[in-house]
Amino acid sequence: MARLRRFLVGLLAVIGAVTVLAVGAAAFGGWWLVQKVEERRALPDSIVLVADLRGSRDDRPPGGFAALRRDHPAGISELVLALDRAGRDPRVKGLVARLDDTAHGFAAVQELRDAVRRFRATGRKAVAFGDSFGELSSGNEGYYLATAFERVTVQPVGLVGLTGLMAEVPFAKALLDRIGVQAAFERREQYKTAFDSVTEDGLTPANREMLDGLLDSLSAQLVAGIAEGRNLDESRVRALIDGGPYDADEAVAAGLIDAQAHWDEVLDEAKGGEQLVDLDAYAGAARRDAPKDGTVVAFVRASGGIARGGDGGFGGGIAADDLAQALLDATEDPDVRAILLKVDSPGGSAVASETIAHQVRRAIARGKPVIVAMGNAAASGGYWISMGATKIVAQPGTLTGSIGVIAGKPVLAGLWENLDIDWAQIPKAANADMWSFNVPYGPLGKARLEALLDAIYASFKQGVADGRMLAPERVEEIAKGRVWSGAEARELGLVDELGGLMEAQAAVRTALGVAADAPLQLRPFPRPKSPFEEVMALLRSDFGGMAQVLGALAGTVEPGTARMPGFVLR
Repeated sequence: MARLRRFLVGLLAVIGAVTVLAVGAAAFGGWWLVQKVEERRALPDSIVLVADLRGSRDDRPPGGFAALRRDHPAGISELVLALDRAGRDPRVKGLVARLDDTAHGFAAVQELRDAVRRFRATGRKAVAFGDSFGELSSGNEGYYLATAFERVTVQPVGLVGLTGLMAEVPFAKALLDRIGVQAAFERREQYKTAFDSVTEDGLTPANREMLDGLLDSLSAQLVAGIAEGRNLDESRVRALIDGGPYDADEAVAAGLIDAQAHWDEVLDEAKGGEQLVDLDAYAGAARRDAPKDGTVVAFVRASGGIARGGDGGFGGGIAADDLAQALLDATEDPDVRAILLKVDSPGGSAVASETIAHQVRRAIARGKPVIVAMGNAAASGGYWISMGATKIVAQPGTLTGSIGVIAGKPVLAGLWENLDIDWAQIPKAANADMWSFNVPYGPLGKARLEALLDAIYASFKQGVADGRMLAPERVEEIAKGRVWSGAEARELGLVDELGGLMEAQAAVRTALGVAADAPLQLRPFPRPKSPFEEVMALLRSDFGGMAQVLGALAGTVEPGTARMPGFVLR
């Protein structure tokens, strides 16, 4: 029987290898053909860009299968870079964008607004359209973005769902108590509220204070942006927000929009005698035709939660080993003069964050400045990997700071008791059951957890003091796990400047001592995978998992066990 199982595993491995080669070859052939077609496709001589900015866009780099199409949805950074290039492109005459109750994130919208305003400053027209900015829902974000355009049009019967900002926090402690689950977590310190939903019955005073402060800061930015974009007094905008939402007739009368029309009518008016070109396609052409001269700057992106290990490019978050390797490769590349690190992360593992932060410090020690551009969030672990940078640039609406740590476990003892399930344990050391979900922390385990939290929190605060050149006493005041807006963080010294990619590139030039208009060649690290490489990695992952399952059945591999993510910086 064992021989038969090993034979079946070997046979499947051979079949898998043949499949990998066949599918990989097909993908590579398709990619090569598309590239040849794209090389022959030229943009028209006179164009108006059309952007569909509804829904959400993340900021992960394009690559693999997505890169097969020139008009695949671009990330926030690609859109910003494309709009800035369009502002210098004599072929581009204008921009028309379709919006709604978007979900790009507050800071991402601020970066897009800045890009639209720079585009308008070149004398080109920019028109925003929404069939409705929310429909029985808030359209705050989409309308906020629309106000960066010179003209805003809404479809008849559409709404302007301008109702202001609000925070809602669920609390499930009573439910967990009822089913016998205890959330045993310890924090450093009172503003570290990542697990309050399961440890508290409601908002703590610290949590309420922090959320109030964030909402005040973001609301002020929302009001100021709308007032500037629509040429209204801020007091008038605050009154309009309190009175919203509005139908299209009311919105025109209030000066919130300029006109009512349908999408096809807006397109006809916007294009004039020009041809319409999708902004995503233009961004793809801009990537393909990017200049190969100028100072080489590594462009590294860190988007998502931070976890230990590597994922080969899959997983949708920040794999510490992969990102650290990208930074190391950029540091050791003789062509690279500096590193631009775009961070959009709510945090994650403390150990993983330090793995990445070490490479940031190493790059600087090797004479390569590291400039961080923060996106929607660079908090907790996201701030850990940023704090040692040469310079930090954040949007006013970036959520950052959260200098603290939290760790613990769910205790299921009460649940098992309710289910009449008993667990037998045979510990071989005094603290062997510390991480078991089936028992609470004992006195020794609790003491060790507290000591480890103290040590990690102290390391975090020291890193902030060293990286941002702040007195330890000052760091102690602004840490405690509190999340700050980018505007607040700038006043506190946690970030150096407000802005986005353009300001970060200016900081790169300053750090390198080159002219303010010196061309920069942003080179992505790691290099985007080709479709062939994506297929190989995906199939290796799939067949590797299949082999592990089959191996476990054959008795040659022990299945893994579940574990907690460790000390969490969120």
